[in-house]
Amino acid sequence: MRLRSTIGASVAVAILLTACGGGGGGGGGGDADPVGDGRTVRVEAFDRQDYNADGFSAVAGEITFRLSQVGIQEHTLVVEGMEDEMRLVVEDGGTDSGNLTLEPGRYILYCDIAGHRSSGMEARLTVG
Repeated sequence: MRLRSTIGASVAVAILLTACGGGGGGGGGGDADPVGDGRTVRVEAFDRQDYNADGFSAVAGEITFRLSQVGIQEHTLVVEGMEDEMRLVVEDGGTDSGNLTLEPGRYILYCDIAGHRSSGMEARLTVG
């Protein structure tokens, strides 16, 4: 009887954690910082010429972008229209980071290496 109670309580806790959105998603997370401040956007770049998500979100103001490479091929991350303000570059499993101050709106993130964007290496960023 006691074992049944313990199992029941464990299942209830697991259901509550799942319903509350516990966990930050898989694969490095493509959304705003899983800590909950919404100020960090984590992007992974893959050799198959895409990012880990098609859409990201953040809170308006100063946003930190963290780009990590999964593979060896060189990739970049820029925000359309702000290419001169921030350009992150990674290769051989490296990482890079930078900051931009963004107003609420929708932005396009993309890789500016020749042929990568046209192969689908871009994502939306929604800033609220």
